[in-house]
Amino acid sequence: MYYALEACSLCVSQFKSINYVISSRPTFRKIFVTKSKEVVDDFLEMFNCPPAEKTIAVRKCKFLTKFKLSSNICRAVVDKAELELSSCRPMSVVNV
Repeated sequence: MYYALEACSLCVSQFKSINYVISSRPTFRKIFVTKSKEVVDDFLEMFNCPPAEKTIAVRKCKFLTKFKLSSNICRAVVDKAELELSSCRPMSVVNV
């Protein structure tokens, strides 16, 4: 589900859509055969399923770091990657 999203700029509504698909209550309720929101929330926490924003932020930081270190990239693109990397670093500290 997260394939190549680290290379895209996403808006809030897109994150909400991804969160709904990945951690939607009906999906997990069917998997765990329960109707309890609390049980589903506990399972999401136990299986380390963070919101899409956190997961994509960590993946984006990893992607930009590797991208920046690549030897066959235009310097202007590397500068843009460094700028984005500096803005995403605080989110990478979050445990995922």
